[in-house]
Amino acid sequence: MMLGEKNDEHVDRRVRRSRRAIVAAFDRLITEVPLEQITVSAIAREADVDRKTFYQHFGSVDGLLDAIADDVVTGLLDEVELATRARVEAAADVTPLRAFFAALAEYLSQNETLGRGYCEHVPSELLFEHLSRPLARQSVERGFVRGDVPDEELEMLLAFGLGGLFSLYRWWLLSDRAVPLTEVTRYASQLLEGGTAALMH
Repeated sequence: MMLGEKNDEHVDRRVRRSRRAIVAAFDRLITEVPLEQITVSAIAREADVDRKTFYQHFGSVDGLLDAIADDVVTGLLDEVELATRARVEAAADVTPLRAFFAALAEYLSQNETLGRGYCEHVPSELLFEHLSRPLARQSVERGFVRGDVPDEELEMLLAFGLGGLFSLYRWWLLSDRAVPLTEVTRYASQLLEGGTAALMH
């Protein structure tokens, strides 16, 4: 081991700890107040770090939202890949879209309070904007979407699919949740795969 390696490890751990503290602080705040009332100072105070540390990691609240969205999409698509691989190995009928919905339902059910906070306190168009960028990029990188699909077509398809999907899950998170999440997931999958005809006789 070289002389500086142990020190580098310590710095890396401290950096990761600061980033986690900042994200956790933002998550706590977003369950209580609207996004426009959340300042860098408030996040830094809640995370017990100084403003300079926040700016070094994220640059702005918008940059923090981008980082959170990227992490969420990475986690979801990791689960999609695992679920798809497992079902293929078991010779079960599965598509990446169904695996995506199953992973999303699992993610939402793990922290409904946080999901509700984001839906209540972040404008839906802003939420869509932050999530659609990493989803488009990673979907192409992971081979879920063909790499030769022109950018404008991919944008259009994402606007259609994700717009409806976000609206549906936002509705569920803000409703009395009388409809089970698994049922919402099934409807969403049917609607995107087969259109409204899939639900009509």
